[in-house]
Amino acid sequence: MSLQKLKKDGFVYLNFNKDIKNYVHEINKLIEPYFKKINSDKLKKENYSKLIFEIQSKINKTFPPEFFFNKNKKLFKKIFKNNEFAIQHYFYLRAVKPSIKKDSNSVNFHRETFQGSDFYKHCFNLWIPLIDCSKKNAVQYFPYSHKFKKYLDFDYTENWTKVRKGSYSHKIGSLYKEKILTFTKKVNPKRLYKKNHVILFSGELIHGNATNMTNKVRMSLDMRFMLKKFMKKNPIQTANKKKYFQEIAL
Repeated sequence: MSLQKLKKDGFVYLNFNKDIKNYVHEINKLIEPYFKKINSDKLKKENYSKLIFEIQSKINKTFPPEFFFNKNKKLFKKIFKNNEFAIQHYFYLRAVKPSIKKDSNSVNFHRETFQGSDFYKHCFNLWIPLIDCSKKNAVQYFPYSHKFKKYLDFDYTENWTKVRKGSYSHKIGSLYKEKILTFTKKVNPKRLYKKNHVILFSGELIHGNATNMTNKVRMSLDMRFMLKKFMKKNPIQTANKKKYFQEIAL
């Protein structure tokens, strides 16, 4: 798997090795006691987000991104020809409800630079499928959109959502302000998913949680990272008031 392919296509699929398979298995075991409650219709929006945040916090305490990177150090060093990274210090746990339910917790199409500084164009995303992931509910993307230019290929307007800053919904990755995209040419999104694979994709690839077309909550983990040399500053994350990146050497 090469960095050239990642830059060309905007993403690469990485097959579950033994360490990744065990990692996913342990996290799914942690989630399972909550799963009936997660799929219940009884929880209101913020109480649902509070529950997901509770599980997210347990995952990050036991299996944080640093743990994943160290378990797969050979893989990351092989792809990026480097051992120094700036990684998001926590995972977001995505629990996207079926589209037939209200408040599906989906995140609209975006790039990482839409929410961050210009140097976020060097970000890559790590997406890890957990429980009930499939092509009918996985993240969507616009092919080759990591090469799209604003005004030439797309433009956007800003929209304030119902998410409040610092709320549990905000803490699990929901946006209080989003971009509504319009494209200069017709483009169709595709699902970014391959069974038993994690995904690395460019932070410039226009992507979003989109619609869950199944009847179960789809659960996954994601985080952002870049080579340490590209990190110009370490911003404070609005939702948790902590520095966004953690510097590691593999």
